Amino acid sequence: MTSSLHGKTAIITGGSTELAGTVALTLANAGVNICLCGKQADLLDMSATKIKEFDGKVISRVTNLDTLEETESIVAQVKSEFGGLDILILISPFWSGGMIHNHNLKTWDLVMNANLREPFLMVRAALPFLREQKHGEIMTIGSDSAMGIYQQDGAYGVAMHGLTTLMELIRVENAEYGIRTHILSPSVALTDELDSEGKPALTVSHVAEWVIWMLTRPAHLRGNGPVLI
Repeated sequence: MTSSLHGKTAIITGGSTELAGTVALTLANAGVNICLCGKQADLLDMSATKIKEFDGKVISRVTNLDTLEETESIVAQVKSEFGGLDILILISPFWSGGMIHNHNLKTWDLVMNANLREPFLMVRAALPFLREQKHGEIMTIGSDSAMGIYQQDGAYGVAMHGLTTLMELIRVENAEYGIRTHILSPSVALTDELDSEGKPALTVSHVAEWVIWMLTRPAHLRGNGPVLI
């Protein structure tokens, strides 16, 4: 089924994380052209090098995704270098929370910006093009915090619920344009296959396998809410 991804182009945000690097490499091995966006140049370069070792095509873009002009320029660069855009994957880059009654205001703003405002700006830039071409896949990879309410989740919990609402709005507003949305809500994904107790753990590679599976479902199968993994 991965052959159906060959030749397509994906933008992946949260690119400085291990999860983004693993997802990018997995998609590149399936023949997808990659634009990896993140804040830390050294980590982006590390992921890009791995992709190039497998003869994959990749752009690494150091960016804060803090303005519409910036996100629009990313979409324009991808269209120019790869000839189009098919897949947008929005990865929540970090957790931080707190009790609401004494939540740190700086933490609140940083978390909401990274996990909700930046995804909005990225989809705001990409959707006009995806609607015009009448196809596209938009995926968020957030957290199981989107599935419940947990003490001290604070800004992160609010952002994850908001991200789900954002994706559901995109789904209902764009289904007639051939645009699918996917919401992956993993628990903590580890590098090692065993956790500290020696039990099987969810790994970043497992999450990447889910990404491939969701993107290669038949076009008539559309997401309808978060998928907990």
